[in-house]
Amino acid sequence: MTHQRLSGRRVGVALVVVFLMAGLLVSRLVDVQVVRAAELKEQSADIRTTSEIIWANRGSIVDSFGNDLATDVDRYDVSADPRKVGDFRRDGAVITESAAMAEIALITELNPDELLYAVSKDREAHFSYLVKGVSPEQRLALRELRNPWLQMDLVRERTYPFGAVTANLTGMLGTDEPLAGAERKYNSCLQAINGVATYQRGADGVRLPGTTQLVKDPVHGGDVTLTIDSDLQWYVLQTLAEHGSNLGAQYGSAMVVRVEDGHILAAVDWPTFDPNDFSEAPTEFMGARSFSSPYEPGSIMKAVGIAMLIDGGYTYSEDKITAPGFYEVYPGRFIKNFIVADDRQLTTAGVLHTSSNTGISVLADRMPKAEATEYFRDFGFGEPTAVGFLGESAGQVLPVEQVDVVTRYNQFFGQGISVTAAQMAASYQTLANDGIRVPLRLVDGCTTNEGEFVPEPVGEPVRVVSASAAQQTVRVMETIVAQGPLRNTLEIPGYRVAAKTGTAEIATSSGYGDDRVISLAGMAPADDPEYVVLVSFYKPQSSRVSTAAAPAFHEILSHVLKHYRVAPSTQPAVLPPLTW
Repeated sequence: MTHQRLSGRRVGVALVVVFLMAGLLVSRLVDVQVVRAAELKEQSADIRTTSEIIWANRGSIVDSFGNDLATDVDRYDVSADPRKVGDFRRDGAVITESAAMAEIALITELNPDELLYAVSKDREAHFSYLVKGVSPEQRLALRELRNPWLQMDLVRERTYPFGAVTANLTGMLGTDEPLAGAERKYNSCLQAINGVATYQRGADGVRLPGTTQLVKDPVHGGDVTLTIDSDLQWYVLQTLAEHGSNLGAQYGSAMVVRVEDGHILAAVDWPTFDPNDFSEAPTEFMGARSFSSPYEPGSIMKAVGIAMLIDGGYTYSEDKITAPGFYEVYPGRFIKNFIVADDRQLTTAGVLHTSSNTGISVLADRMPKAEATEYFRDFGFGEPTAVGFLGESAGQVLPVEQVDVVTRYNQFFGQGISVTAAQMAASYQTLANDGIRVPLRLVDGCTTNEGEFVPEPVGEPVRVVSASAAQQTVRVMETIVAQGPLRNTLEIPGYRVAAKTGTAEIATSSGYGDDRVISLAGMAPADDPEYVVLVSFYKPQSSRVSTAAAPAFHEILSHVLKHYRVAPSTQPAVLPPLTW
């Protein structure tokens, strides 16, 4: 009995223990599956759920023919989970970890030891980059390795197909934001907003099918269209670089403008930089000097001054004057010509043809300085162009009350006034366009990601001088090409060409020094101008006279006429007399 009772007690205790354990288990199950079910499910999802970027395309910057100047391209970042990196089987063969790294290195052109170190330095890490920014072709080759622990994620990379050719205009995109040029000014059109998606993955890190959910849609950027012709831009840069290097110039600028609508077809600064790799580029080469660097233009301003004087009724092309060897501004202060000479009997045409400082001073004395200041501003000097380029300078036209007795005269021959290359090109567009200034235009507009074209605002044309004044001035500039010492350099067979040279002294804190800016500006065909070309070189060393800019001007203008198949001139020029 005693033994039976003891056994019964043992069975009872065991049953009690079983029931207690069952109760605890049931209680735990109820807690997990009922009481805390939602909380645990959420925690589980958090552990399994991973987010990813859905990349949006930043808009492209294109030229007038739709060629990409700046665009996004697909690139891939290659990574791995160091905990899972190791040997694997492929087609029945074992691929060792070191052999796998060698395969990756061969495709990506990296050192396999560096790849191995990337995953070995911390084997407990969940993530490690192997290589960033591989091309689609490299990604395809990596996928063919069938490596189970290799991860490749799409990223977007900004590329500039024309490189340095258009860098001064496009600017560049930094790591976090656009840094310069059209990239920065038109960021509101170009910018993209990436989307976000989530998915769940198993313990092996593999994405679970059917678990991807879009959290936020990507928003693609719009495209910005420039007026430039990238082929012409390339040619002008090559020409500018060749002649600038031969002259030993510090830098140079050139611009080509279509007369009828003010479209800038080429705006070139040399030296320039490569926006695809700008980390080592000198800061001074990373802007657009054509818009941002004002200078005293020298004698190319005389064509503007003559047009002003003719329009104001103070002279005409055949008007007869005596240009003195020295023009006395006030006792002891004289204006002289580049080459000291005796008094000369010149017409107004002869004043511009010979680039006589004293002759134009005689004519400038006829115009009140307040009227002259107003004319200079009407030509667009003293304010940024309608382009409104990022960092664009207004140059300087002195208020009339600050125009002293010397500046009153020398601003007519390009001293005491500062301009940008863009402003100077715009003034010649005005002369070529019968005296009507059409605001310069570099950007046509933005095409949104929905396909809507939003044009850039167009400024209203402004009549600056009469058609007669502009046409007389252009005919006078024709004499410089047809009858001047640069005839053999500047003439283009079949075309009438009008041009003006300029040599400007560079002002320093102690006055004008020996350094120069040499320029040449002009248009063709002179009988019905279609294109304006401006070329300038800053601080040339091998030659400091404006004639040294003539070969570059001639090559660019000749190319423009051929490139756009401009019809030759049909009527011979009727040129005014130069002397009397």
